[in-house]
Amino acid sequence: MHRAFFAALLAVFAAMTLLSTPAVAEEPSGPILVTIGAGDKSWPLGLPYAQGNSSKAREIWAVVERDLELTGNFKIIDPAATIDSGGVAEGTFDFQDWRTLRASGLAKIAVNDGPSGMAAEVWIYDVNSGNKLAARRFNGRPGQERALGHAIAREILLALTGDAGFFGSKIAAVRHRGNKEIVVFDIDGQGLVHVTRNGSINLSPSWSPTGGQIAWTSYKRDNPDVYVKELATGRTRVLSASPGINIGAAWSPDGNKVALSRSKNGDADIYVLDARTGKVLNRLTTGGGIDVGPAWSPDGSRIAFSSERSGGSQIFVMPATGGAAQRISRQGTFNTDPVWSPDGRHIAFVGRDPRFDVFVANLDTGRTARITQNMGDNEDPSWSPDGRYLVFSSTRSGTSEIWLATSNGRHQVQLTNGGGYTQPVWSPRR
Repeated sequence: MHRAFFAALLAVFAAMTLLSTPAVAEEPSGPILVTIGAGDKSWPLGLPYAQGNSSKAREIWAVVERDLELTGNFKIIDPAATIDSGGVAEGTFDFQDWRTLRASGLAKIAVNDGPSGMAAEVWIYDVNSGNKLAARRFNGRPGQERALGHAIAREILLALTGDAGFFGSKIAAVRHRGNKEIVVFDIDGQGLVHVTRNGSINLSPSWSPTGGQIAWTSYKRDNPDVYVKELATGRTRVLSASPGINIGAAWSPDGNKVALSRSKNGDADIYVLDARTGKVLNRLTTGGGIDVGPAWSPDGSRIAFSSERSGGSQIFVMPATGGAAQRISRQGTFNTDPVWSPDGRHIAFVGRDPRFDVFVANLDTGRTARITQNMGDNEDPSWSPDGRYLVFSSTRSGTSEIWLATSNGRHQVQLTNGGGYTQPVWSPRR
């Protein structure tokens, strides 16, 4: 029922594409494809403190450590236990120091901070064989420490597992501080930027497929209307301002259409609008109870939504052009907030049993897996672009915060602090 972002963050995304320069050594010998079960936290990785005397070196290292911990894949060896006093390049240290600590992999970072900018190197090794897996240098300007850290974490994960991970991606969410505003922050919960500051109620952020626009619902003109902001220019336009509710905007995969809920004629129904003009292209549902929370399948052929048509709220799927709807959820009497996995084979949703929890329905088998249980209320799931993780809001720590979990629920970690965060949505792949 959501997705989002702001113009100031475009510079961060641009920086991520400009940071990398050619490898500091010969071409990597290729990744050792470490097979790690999601959430195992079992593969021992040496990650000594970054070499370099500046506070920037410490900040970059901290970002890398946090990113790798978020994956749930590694057991990071306490850097305070390190006896290695060598450099980062091959031949400048003894692998036996790391074998003694039972490390399987090793990532060594060095940061040089000069008047013209920063340069950070990362060298990645297979400890058991003593082979270098990758070596790369990244350049950055002052203020890009976090972007450098995310880029290094990506390089480490890519070298060790063959997967680039989610580092550098963003989360859009609603932040409740008296009013409700749309904010965006890094996947590790840092680097918060406001998308809205209108002092009203703002809900349901929605990323466009390219990340170039954001749609959301705002009450700033006393009616829940849908607005769209162009990220590059900051220009905002009204997309849907029909009398009654206009909520739950969801972009089609090609970015040309937006599905949302309107209550123009009583019950809320699903409409499809032209994403540029706001013109109604199709009305997908009619009567039969409230229909809300549309979500497009990755290929754009189907739309999932929650509906009261069968008594209580349940998850249904229907053709994106209209037609008969198929019920997906079977347990309980209240299920809502459907969202498709990137491969189109699963739908995550929220069910009440007796509190709100996150479930994942396998569309191939018809089976449903439970991701959360006995941990407060858990709502608003959103998939990572690679389909390996979910973010959602949870009250398990006493206030509503954003949490990340592997798609099987084994590894769960809190991303935000301070309370009042809901409706998280993961940024699209860039």
